[in-house]
Amino acid sequence: HSPTPQPSPPQPLPAVAMPQAMPAEASAPRPGGKARTMIGEAIFGAGLTTINIGRTPDNQIVVPHPQVSSKHAQIIKEPDGRLFIVDRGSQNGTFVKGHRLPTGQRVEVANGEKIFIGPMPLVIQIAGAQVQAVVDTDQNAWAGKPTCSIEAWSLYLEVPDRDNPGQMKVLLDNVSFKALPGDLIALMGPSGAGKTTLLMTLNGYQAPTSGQVRINGEDLYEIYDVLRGSIGYVPQDDIVHPELTVFEAVKYSAKFRLPPDMSEEEIDQRVNQTLRDLGLEQVQNLQIGKPEKKVLSGGQRKRVNIALELVTDPVIMFLDEPTSGLAADDTTALITLLHDLAKKTGKTIIVTIHQPAKDEYEKFNLALIMGYGGVPIFFGPSEGDSYRFFGRWLEMNHKPNDIDNPRDMFDMLKQREERVGNDLKARDPNVNKGQIRLAAAKQWREEFFAQGNPTFAKMYSGSRAIGQAEGQKPGGSFHRAAPPFIRQLGLLVSRYYKIKVRDQAGTAIMLLQAPIIGALLILVFGPQKAGPPPWCLAALQSLGNLASGGSSKATADMAKKMMTGHDVKDISGSLFFMVVSAIWFGTSNAAREIVAERAIYLRERMVNLRLVNYVLSKYILLSVIGVVQCTMLLGIVSPALGYNGLTNGHPDVFFLQLSMLVLTAMCATALGLLLSTVVASSEAAMALTPIALIPQVVLGGTLVPVTTNSLLEYPMMAMPARWGFEGAIAPERWINADQKEWLFQLAKPTGDNALPADVMDKLFLKSSGSETMNFVCAKAQIGARPELNSVGSTFPFDGSWGFGEWLQTWLPFVVLAGMTVGLLALMMFVLRQKDPV
Repeated sequence: HSPTPQPSPPQPLPAVAMPQAMPAEASAPRPGGKARTMIGEAIFGAGLTTINIGRTPDNQIVVPHPQVSSKHAQIIKEPDGRLFIVDRGSQNGTFVKGHRLPTGQRVEVANGEKIFIGPMPLVIQIAGAQVQAVVDTDQNAWAGKPTCSIEAWSLYLEVPDRDNPGQMKVLLDNVSFKALPGDLIALMGPSGAGKTTLLMTLNGYQAPTSGQVRINGEDLYEIYDVLRGSIGYVPQDDIVHPELTVFEAVKYSAKFRLPPDMSEEEIDQRVNQTLRDLGLEQVQNLQIGKPEKKVLSGGQRKRVNIALELVTDPVIMFLDEPTSGLAADDTTALITLLHDLAKKTGKTIIVTIHQPAKDEYEKFNLALIMGYGGVPIFFGPSEGDSYRFFGRWLEMNHKPNDIDNPRDMFDMLKQREERVGNDLKARDPNVNKGQIRLAAAKQWREEFFAQGNPTFAKMYSGSRAIGQAEGQKPGGSFHRAAPPFIRQLGLLVSRYYKIKVRDQAGTAIMLLQAPIIGALLILVFGPQKAGPPPWCLAALQSLGNLASGGSSKATADMAKKMMTGHDVKDISGSLFFMVVSAIWFGTSNAAREIVAERAIYLRERMVNLRLVNYVLSKYILLSVIGVVQCTMLLGIVSPALGYNGLTNGHPDVFFLQLSMLVLTAMCATALGLLLSTVVASSEAAMALTPIALIPQVVLGGTLVPVTTNSLLEYPMMAMPARWGFEGAIAPERWINADQKEWLFQLAKPTGDNALPADVMDKLFLKSSGSETMNFVCAKAQIGARPELNSVGSTFPFDGSWGFGEWLQTWLPFVVLAGMTVGLLALMMFVLRQKDPV
């Protein structure tokens, strides 16, 4: 999925810290080149024409990395001596010249060719029949491991200003720096400095307006698919499900991201090693729990978040405010952990952090400090250099430079803002605070990127020399490596099921809704006395003159007969509220499911989550819950209120009604998931749920039938409740149609008043003798339509449900199924628009 194209912005103002202003040696290649570590070698000959590359020992070249498949790729030697590489259906791909090879496609490789086996960058060296795979490395301590440098080339980002429509707001103002393997960088700055925005740009969430992010010298977006599993990102919000245990959460993360050919034993070993590295082995069987209902400490929860990323052995890690809300001891332990991780494994780690204590700050070997408006104001060693640089403000004011901690550094920022503010206000009293802060930040930038600053010269030359961006939005595109459909769907359903089972209170509330609502319906409709159906009596009065041939005596006699022998219990009211209950089940069950785990979804989507799998995993399990709820509800209410299904020996009616209630609940589940997709919080989702339910009640076709207000006909057709009610009531009414209690005998008009057969059909009249006919009330109530009144304006069927020619057994099923598919498709469209990349 490629980043959404944005219009090209005006060329940004040149930054002070552009490479042109760097020392001459800044753009020179690193003296001596890089060291190389051999991963494996093989020799063609003795009938060997293929060399297998993979994770397991049965390959000629073994690449021991968890993101490499067991049978990853092959090098094939042709009779003419040329070598070709072919991917063997690996999970994380084989890449040549930045392009992922389709499975089975052969591409020629030359001596010195750089290829990616998953995230592992290998250089192929060919000497006669001998083939070696080597890895470039900067330090022998990390030999054989993939490492990455990150270059920010003049990153400039502007977006529409929400406060001033029509204007653009700069979030990043030409940020340039280079991070090397083993760096632990503190990304710091005051509010509004663009720290999180820069982090999002560096990890691929947010493409810059201009400039480039380069990984090992290559455009991030062009090789993003290579690195998707090698970039670890821990957002400020938790990316863990609190119902899972620590071990389960990390194992699910491993199963989602690691190659599917990894055995359970390999995965368990990888998970256990990760937990040991992070000091979590003692709590691995505890549920993670929620912050408001603590099981783990804050520091342990944050380490679990890191474990989800670390289990795949990423080479780059980004952490957004990982120490936020932690106690002092937990903060120290976490930063020590990150420091050791960077030094021992060569990972490049960038962390946004808010003014740490001195000891914690100095565990970062580098600090990148941003000023207001996304202006870079310092990049260099945290200990020593940063103190000296910010302490120069004191020297400029003829005070001793005694800065030795980050708190005093940030105090210098405030002092400069005050001084700049006084100067600007003296010239323009209307200057705002943002302009003051931006002017102060630019002064800091000018001082840092001045030629005489030794820290600038050191950080932008030699191994840290950066290139020059093109001044335009990065081009190219990347495609997402699609994991196995069934396997990932099974994992998602398994995880979601486990979450629901562990959430005992929430699941119990969902399942108890059905018996509670059933009991209320029985309480309200159970004591209802049998009597002539009210609507039928009203309709008969409209047919009175027709039946009596205009005789008032005959009309009076008919009225007396209407009151006897037609005692029934009309269940339409209770059945309608059961349909409304099915709508409630589906909508309320699903309304919070996506918004509540927004951070988890975004992170997994960045890696390899299939959108359709995510939606189906939610929809399938919630639909199963809906089936249970509807079965309980109908099973309780049907015999108690005398529905035809279980009471009068018509099991087919029971199953038709159950099917309709279930399909209505499934359609409502899709509606609830859509609500959960468009809102910004769980509270907003629950507030919208009743608003979504009220139109179903009002426009469901029962409280206000379409025959009383023809303007409602088309809005009603958009209501799942209207179709659910039609599908549920129709089986009842087809049986009622032949029951004598629902047949009202009338005198048959004769002579000039005789009615043709087609007119009798439209009036739901059928002959019962030479002089009598029956009014089929059950069919008339459900099927009479206003447009049929052309037979005679004195015989309207006001108050009928008006399903008319739409009354086909299959139609409600088809319409509800179509609505469900449409809602799910709309939901996926909305989710896709919110994709991070």
